[in-house]
Amino acid sequence: MIKIDNAPDPKKKPVEAKQPAVKKEKVDIYKFSEDVLHELSDDNVPSTPTNYSIYFEKMLDGQSDEFRKEIGDIIVANSESSVPTNGNISIEKEVKQGFIQIKSMLQAVVLIYKNLGVMRGLVQKRMDGLKNNTNVLALQNVLSAFNQDLIKLNDLMDKHLDVIKMSYEEVGKMFKAIEEQSIYDTTYEVYNKKFLVATISSEIESVRRYGYNASFLLVKIKDKFANRVKNLKERNNMFKSMSQLLLRTSRRSDIVAHYGDGCFAMVMKYTDENGTKQACARILNMLSSMPWKIDNEECKLDVQIVSSMISKTKSTEELLSHALDKLETNQDLNEPLFLDEKAEN
Repeated sequence: MIKIDNAPDPKKKPVEAKQPAVKKEKVDIYKFSEDVLHELSDDNVPSTPTNYSIYFEKMLDGQSDEFRKEIGDIIVANSESSVPTNGNISIEKEVKQGFIQIKSMLQAVVLIYKNLGVMRGLVQKRMDGLKNNTNVLALQNVLSAFNQDLIKLNDLMDKHLDVIKMSYEEVGKMFKAIEEQSIYDTTYEVYNKKFLVATISSEIESVRRYGYNASFLLVKIKDKFANRVKNLKERNNMFKSMSQLLLRTSRRSDIVAHYGDGCFAMVMKYTDENGTKQACARILNMLSSMPWKIDNEECKLDVQIVSSMISKTKSTEELLSHALDKLETNQDLNEPLFLDEKAEN
């Protein structure tokens, strides 16, 4: 048998060539975002959110599968912590208002029932006064018949009252369930404590994952000023004015929430220490300039602000608890207090 040089030996198994290890592509979303802006500028297209979104998707199509997957994961992670739409808030407000109306209606029915009982007692009292008066026998008969009608009506109302009580309890349970799931404070028209805690927790995770800056502030009217406002309605109006001013001064990416007891919070995404301090100074200046009347005396709101960076090393509870403690123990300060984690350590 003639062996041809360089011909493969049929008895030997072919050796599979080793594939070079594929190096994982590093995803830099910040550079990619800048490239999108440059592309818009080169094409002389206005950098509106809609145009940016179109170019973002267009340029993303030209990237590798791995790159697109990483960007997709980042988008999903951010969308999970996105702010609910105004439509969701509007529905929640309407549902709550509906239950308030139902409760009011049921309370009115209960009052009607009680008033019927009072009427029955009054009729009985009048009949007792007429027992010894023979000149008004006919009138007494009429009143007696009327009283019997009231007794029958009262018996009927007793049966309906059980149904009303059950309905009232069910409405109460439903209202409580909605309240527990609520993310919106309808009194001050900002987010509530539950949503605030969830937002800070989400930002802690984002800071850990992507390394960007985020911060929050707490603001509250000082006790010595708030205690001068005795009327509860007037105090709530004062807190409402605060919440609306915070909304007006906030950015689209900021979250304004009511922590409780007149203490408001603002979560500021993509904000460093310097930006946080500037925001606190601006808000303090605006709130302190807000006129308010107490017993016909013109006053300026006296508030305290505490702010902190959202740290990847602390939990939501630790961040809020520390800030609240400083808010209560530093009410003599006339300037915003920034909690510097490095300085405290």
